[in-house]
Amino acid sequence: MKAALRFTLIILFIVSIFNGCKKGKDGEPGKDGNANVKTHTFSVSPWSSNSSRWYSQVSVPELTSDNINSAAVQVYISITSNNWIAIPNTYVASTDYFWGYVTAVNTVEVRWDYNGIGIGSDPNTIYGATVQVKVVVIPPAMIKSNPNVNLNNYNEVKETFKIKD
Repeated sequence: MKAALRFTLIILFIVSIFNGCKKGKDGEPGKDGNANVKTHTFSVSPWSSNSSRWYSQVSVPELTSDNINSAAVQVYISITSNNWIAIPNTYVASTDYFWGYVTAVNTVEVRWDYNGIGIGSDPNTIYGATVQVKVVVIPPAMIKSNPNVNLNNYNEVKETFKIKD
């Protein structure tokens, strides 16, 4: 009886070791960081405009018809190197500008709306620099397994999901 119990415990131990060594689990870091969380960084110049806003459409192939309604999509802007601000956000000037974005399959449209008459000036003119846009796509399982991460803080997102810039 003791021999059978000992044998069973040894088998369970060996199985647990092999299960712990499996590759490709959700969230496991890949060669360049997290294999499941995808990031794209864009320098936006020039901005497009219509009668109500300035905007830029950026390509994000990870946004598919299968995950468009379930993946977390976070968008950040930067004017100075490595200082990422989550959007939506408000830029306070004499009249405010509002950052926002919408998602669609394969695309994120970053929007810059003016709270005054007309559409105001494009963001590169207001900031005096080319605006950088970073899009982060996080699979639902990764969000579920990290419920306390502050998605508005890029440095926390980067650390939690092992993102390499």
